[in-house]
Amino acid sequence: MDNELKASWDRLCDTLKESADYVFDPALGVDSSEQAEGLRHHLRMLYLALDRTLENNDPEHPELGWTYPSKFGQDNPDGLYQTAPLDLSRTYRLTGRIDTVRYLGLSILNFVSGRGGITQQLNVGTPDLTDIGGGRIDVVFSPDPDPGDHVGDWYQVEPEYSRLLVRQFFSDWGAESHAQLHLECLDATAPPARLDPVRTAALIDEVANEIKTVPKFWTDYAVGYRDRGEINTFAHVEGKYSGEGLGGSDQQAYGGCWFEVGPDEALLLEVTPPNCLYWNIQVGDTWFQSLDYVNLPTTMNDSQARLDPDGVLRVVVSHVDPGIQNWMALGNCPQGVLTYRWNNADSAPVPDLKLMPMSEVAGCLHPDTPQISAGERDAINAERRRHALRRFTR
Repeated sequence: MDNELKASWDRLCDTLKESADYVFDPALGVDSSEQAEGLRHHLRMLYLALDRTLENNDPEHPELGWTYPSKFGQDNPDGLYQTAPLDLSRTYRLTGRIDTVRYLGLSILNFVSGRGGITQQLNVGTPDLTDIGGGRIDVVFSPDPDPGDHVGDWYQVEPEYSRLLVRQFFSDWGAESHAQLHLECLDATAPPARLDPVRTAALIDEVANEIKTVPKFWTDYAVGYRDRGEINTFAHVEGKYSGEGLGGSDQQAYGGCWFEVGPDEALLLEVTPPNCLYWNIQVGDTWFQSLDYVNLPTTMNDSQARLDPDGVLRVVVSHVDPGIQNWMALGNCPQGVLTYRWNNADSAPVPDLKLMPMSEVAGCLHPDTPQISAGERDAINAERRRHALRRFTR
């Protein structure tokens, strides 16, 4: 068995060496700066795979935790993502207080991106979760039917090995705090044990499979927008797209496109937002990971934005600060993916995009658009940083 352990380790090392070749593929059309970000993304995916596979992977003793940063699959900058392993032949109970979170979603799904797709058995979230008092929830996932005396929510599920994904979305970063949640397996049979050689070899091989497929899967998905000609436009988006096959929630409508914006250019996004629980617009890079949202305003949500007097949202997406509230920074990222989310919405409007020189932006804005000075922007960004890091207790 010692030989198999060593062989699994060697396979992981060989895979890590070879799996990042796509980062340097000339067909991607990326410069050395983006390649550097691509390698960082690749290593982030290794970090996530290690956490899910070798650390938090005991379904009898699940730990509902998060990794920072969790940057894959166009992660939401307003979000805190938590996962835990489930063996759904057993019964689990999720309890906690969620009253300060704008949206909390629960999904039971697998994480085999690029190896057969992501399947989901359950998608549920606020406002449909039962408040048992004081903003608290008591949710059970079980292969058994609801006995009828549980105070809270009971979901009968099909027995399978899977993971629980908790999405927490924060709109007002200063006023909303993350939920205090506890997940327990109600019929665990034994205390946690040390790893054995057979299982360890299998887990190391699983990490190798993840790093070989998942990072490139998300990159291919992102670049697919460009290769289909869906550049600086959402014209290809039709109706509500929930992205469930990619791990998205059916409580949300998503839309995305590839952006290409030069240093002296800007995209003007215009849309009348729907009536919804929460909405968000963000930019991400070639690797389908969010840009730096801790230090830069690379995202816009319903609490951060200002609607014009005509009810229209107008957002400038550019490298240069136009001196208005509704600015999304690109931080010198020349290309990537622009995504919007409408959460629990009564419709799914598709934003309009116009690429223009920065010199023409002011003439396309509403005449009542207020100006923001450089000092005011610095203060906004400093507050943004404080609240973003508070979310992750950093």
